[in-house]
Amino acid sequence: MRTGAHPLSARPAGKPGEAGSAYVAVLLVLVVLTILGLALALITQTEMQIGANERTVNRVFYAADSGVETAKIQVLVSRDFSPHSYLFSDTGTVFTSGSAQFGTQVTVSNFAKVQEGPCNLCEINQAGTYSARDFAKTTYYVESAAQRFGTSDAGGTRQPVAQKTVSAMFELQPFDKVIVDPNASK
Repeated sequence: MRTGAHPLSARPAGKPGEAGSAYVAVLLVLVVLTILGLALALITQTEMQIGANERTVNRVFYAADSGVETAKIQVLVSRDFSPHSYLFSDTGTVFTSGSAQFGTQVTVSNFAKVQEGPCNLCEINQAGTYSARDFAKTTYYVESAAQRFGTSDAGGTRQPVAQKTVSAMFELQPFDKVIVDPNASK
């Protein structure tokens, strides 16, 4: 050992040109790990956006499907064939201007009679009547469109986010023949 040199500061002699090669290797590994981490963060963010979009699309689809079911109920209960429109806010409150809110509007079309035939489910259908009322097997077509929107400006302007249209045909039997075709007057 040399005099005056600290015993820990002595470095073994290596090949010329190898000085700092471990430092470069560590930096290279850190760069690769950083790029990998950024790629995973970007993939995670993209997956979160895809999940949010899928949730919105499903929400709009089920809103449109609910419109069809609501229309069926209105026909069965009150014989109401007219078009209807429903407006729902996510918060359950009335839409006010100047507040950011999300909501869904469902519009149900007018019913269209597609087909009418003899009722094969009536108990006594020999003459097509039961309790002095005419019954039939009637097929109707209805369409329901749902639109998801957001309001963000002071005027409360609705900006569409997603929309979906669902159409359905359904058969009602026994159903009164005396019900007038909803499209006959138009």
